[in-house]
Amino acid sequence: MKDFILSVFQTLTLPVLILIALSFLIAALSLMQLQKMKHRLRDKETALHKKKEKLRLLLDHAEDGILIIQNLIFKYANKRVYEIMGLENKEGISNNLIDYIYPDDLQTALDSYENTLLSGDKETSYKVRLVKPDHSLLWVYVRSIPVVWENEPANLAFMRDITTQKIMEHDLQQAQRMEAIGVLSGGIAHDFNNILTTIIGNAELALMDLAGESPGKKEFEQIRDSGHRARDLVRQILTISREYRSEIEPLYLSPIIKEALKLLRSTLPRNIKIVEKIDKPLSFVKADSVQIYQVFMNLCTNAKHAMEKEESALLEVELKNITLSSSMRTATDHIMPGNYVKLSVTDTGTGIDPQIAGKIFEPYFTTKGKEKGSGLGLAMSLGIIKQFGGYIAFDSEPGKGSCFSVFLPAHEPEKALEKTLENAMPVQGRGKILFVDDEIEITVMAKKMLTHLGFSVMTAGSGKQALEAFARDPRFFDLLITDLAMPEMTGIRLAKEVMRIRPGFPVIMCTGHSDTFDEKAAKEAGIIEYILKPYNLKELGAIAARYMKNVKAA
Repeated sequence: MKDFILSVFQTLTLPVLILIALSFLIAALSLMQLQKMKHRLRDKETALHKKKEKLRLLLDHAEDGILIIQNLIFKYANKRVYEIMGLENKEGISNNLIDYIYPDDLQTALDSYENTLLSGDKETSYKVRLVKPDHSLLWVYVRSIPVVWENEPANLAFMRDITTQKIMEHDLQQAQRMEAIGVLSGGIAHDFNNILTTIIGNAELALMDLAGESPGKKEFEQIRDSGHRARDLVRQILTISREYRSEIEPLYLSPIIKEALKLLRSTLPRNIKIVEKIDKPLSFVKADSVQIYQVFMNLCTNAKHAMEKEESALLEVELKNITLSSSMRTATDHIMPGNYVKLSVTDTGTGIDPQIAGKIFEPYFTTKGKEKGSGLGLAMSLGIIKQFGGYIAFDSEPGKGSCFSVFLPAHEPEKALEKTLENAMPVQGRGKILFVDDEIEITVMAKKMLTHLGFSVMTAGSGKQALEAFARDPRFFDLLITDLAMPEMTGIRLAKEVMRIRPGFPVIMCTGHSDTFDEKAAKEAGIIEYILKPYNLKELGAIAARYMKNVKAA
């Protein structure tokens, strides 16, 4: 073989040998160039991979969700899209845009999608609600730009979660509405309480002249009691408008719950039967009667909504004393062992889905439509009960119903009980009182009340008239009781003028609306106490006698 190759080379001419050598050289150079091209291509692929990785990191950690939408189908979605929409992985996402849009907002999304495609190169934006896998809603703000994707028109969309912003906007609007309602209800409360003062006061005056089973006594008692219910209704209106100042005091819950049940029986659908279980005796609790009423009505309203589709439903209300020990590890783990008054509201409605049970006390969470609830009832109720040292626990079984239990610490105020017994009968007093109110009916009624209790009373229909009477003989009167809101001269200004003439003179302020009373300004004017309208005979007599006694002892 070796000899054969040598013989072949010997037969070749020099030009042929040169040509063969050049061919080998070109092949070697080509091989080297190919290797270099492979290295360059590999380097470019590495650089491209790094760029893609950087781009992926940027897209995945972008604050906005980024999507490519073509023919209403998702062609691309970054990691933030899944996070915003509450999707755990890419396999869980539908490719169809329509599957995620809240029905009421679907037309808005479709119109914006078309407008983007038709705009050429202009950016469009819109706000819509999306439905998450757990059926909760979130608001998103979408900016959309027309692009070309795989040679076809498409939308490049940037999506941002604005749910928190929307909640804040809702809160602001709600606050503005409540402010308007507060202003309106404050004015109504002032006028209404003036009317109730006259109604309740005259009913009590009439009852003083009626003994035993006198004709008309029962009717006047009903007038007085209706006036008290109207007074509580005013307080409830002020609570809703957030203009009511809570009055935490020892309470006996039974009358409050029974009063609320009277209203419920007349308003609940006929398919709901109410069962009342109220133990006797019950301990006192320390709370505000209006807010307790509000919490109870919230719980009953929720129970009504849960049972409204039932043909035959049962609402059970139970009120009893209970002692919680440290060994009782139940739904009451949130409260300390001790003696409590337990208020339970049980329904036979739809029950609560275990998946949402942990959210029911969250603000704005609701399973009812917008027309039936704001999602604030349970959150507000829990906040109210917590401020009284209590807690709300619940137990529910889907398809069978729910039970909400309010636990309030038992409170036995001996001094308060003594005071209640002491105030069971109107006090008897002596002394001269200057009573001022621009409502003539109130001055007439108050004079009769105080005169009946033994006081000597002069009335005035304005601050100016009262000041003139006081200035004529500053030592003649022992006490000034004045209305706050009066034309020309307010009660505060009258008090200051009286104090200027006779420093240290006792002044009591009356008002039909507590939020119009400025305690700081009152103290600066020397006012010692204020009483809310509508007041009754016992309240007015007790407060007058207390400060009249101080004057005599001085």
